[in-house]
This record gives sequence, C-alpha cells and structure tokens, in this order.
Amino acid sequence: MEHPVPRPDTINALRWGADAAFAMLAGMQLDLFTALQSGSRTPTQLADTLGVGAGRLRLLLYALVAAGLLTEQDGRFANTPEAQHFLVQGTPTSLAGVYGGQGP
Repeated sequence: MEHPVPRPDTINALRWGADAAFAMLAGMQLDLFTALQSGSRTPTQLADTLGVGAGRLRLLLYALVAAGLLTEQDGRFANTPEAQHFLVQGTPTSLAGVYGGQGP
C-alpha cells in the first residue's frame, strides 16, 4: 500500500506569515508608510526619500503589496487604508512604535 506524499501546506503558511511580518517590520524601520502618507510614489521617488537603493526597495514594496499593506497601480505604490491609519509615524493611531518602528 502506497502512502500519499504529504504536502507542505503548514510549512508554506508559516513561511509566508514570517515573510509578511519581516516585510512589515522592514517597512516600519525604514518609515516607508510615513513616506507614503501623502499619496502614491514610484520606487525611485521612495528610494530617494528613504536613502536606500531602488532595486532592493522594489522587492520590499511588492512583498508589502502581497501582504496587503500597500497597493500598486501603474508602478506607483500607496498605503492601504489600514497601513495609512496604523503605520504612519506621528499620528494618534500609529502602532509603529509598538511593533518595532522608529516610534514617536
């Protein structure tokens, strides 16, 4: 009797959860969500503002889109309503300092 080959569903779900959490943490540490508070921007514009390389930042931006914290349209990235409300530094509703961002 053959045994079915197991699928790595649990492992993949845990990995994706960790990837999304690390992407959020990196975005908070860069203060990326605050840089997007006034509207959408290109990776190059964001890289210039944040003082980082555009190539690596682009990877993070797409990870944050996949995580549901950013949107992308025509190569421009913006905060989702949730990120705008909770991850922008200096706002009364900011949780960024609580979860590893730069804090107020």
